[in-house]
Amino acid sequence: MRRSDLAPAGRGARARAVASLTLVAAALALPRAALAYCRTSVCPETQSTAAVCNPQQATDCGIPLAWPSPCVSYSLQEDASDQVTLAETEAIFEQAFATWTAADCGGGTTPRMEVTYLGPISCDAHEYNQRKGNANIITFRDDGWPYGSGGSTLALTTVTYNLKNGEIYDADMEINSFDVTLSMGDDDVSFDLLSIATHEVGHFLGLSHSAEVSATMYADYRPESTMLRDLDDDDRAGICSVYPPGEPVEACDPTPRHGFSDLCAVDQPDREESGGCAAAPSSTGGGGGLLAAAAAALGALARARRGGAARPGRERAR
Repeated sequence: MRRSDLAPAGRGARARAVASLTLVAAALALPRAALAYCRTSVCPETQSTAAVCNPQQATDCGIPLAWPSPCVSYSLQEDASDQVTLAETEAIFEQAFATWTAADCGGGTTPRMEVTYLGPISCDAHEYNQRKGNANIITFRDDGWPYGSGGSTLALTTVTYNLKNGEIYDADMEINSFDVTLSMGDDDVSFDLLSIATHEVGHFLGLSHSAEVSATMYADYRPESTMLRDLDDDDRAGICSVYPPGEPVEACDPTPRHGFSDLCAVDQPDREESGGCAAAPSSTGGGGGLLAAAAAALGALARARRGGAARPGRERAR
């Protein structure tokens, strides 16, 4: 898995193993001078998450991440947020995904990628199931935020991928609605949800942070602005490199790996071993089927101003 988070502050890393999954929460701090877009990558030798940028640097490492199919789906957690309704969230993310999939790759072409909304679901956990159904979940965290206190992280995208070949298997996005004041529209902007969503969708699709200050994938977001809603040339170059234009996608099947489920793993019935549901690398990946996760933080340049005292966030070792 890979975790990419939108944050006013904070960098760090930790790792743990669960069954055949290797989960690594590693913050990517990539605002290096003179670099343009960067793709999140995996270094098979060290089984670590890194980045490959354009132009590539001597310290860049690994195989860039990408969805193996041009058909991908996402689902929204049905409860949405006290700050944002489900209908509003649906409209926001439809626009955010369309911003990337309709990017101008030159000559009237766009990235060869279709993203389908599968509707609201009940599960609110970020997880990847090797023996049960899955969904690429987008959820708000109204009741607590464990990834940094005081609005230090705005959102976190967890992407599960194959350590050997960089194929993305699953992506889940969490939005901090606990101690961050979200806004929509062009008036009274605090932390613009569309800006946050558009940046996180870039991570969802395999991009890391850019060093280009005007890019949507730049690591810092300025509160009270809508600067991340629209793609910069750097963003367009990045997404077009991940999913180059090509023939139209036919018979698109956006079903998540191991099948779609509205339910979290704990609520799904167990499948039979003979069902062949265990995660495994593709035929080009060799044996093993190891997966990993990492994180990228988007820094804000100022604190949100709330009507009252901000509720404390929940700190987690990173």
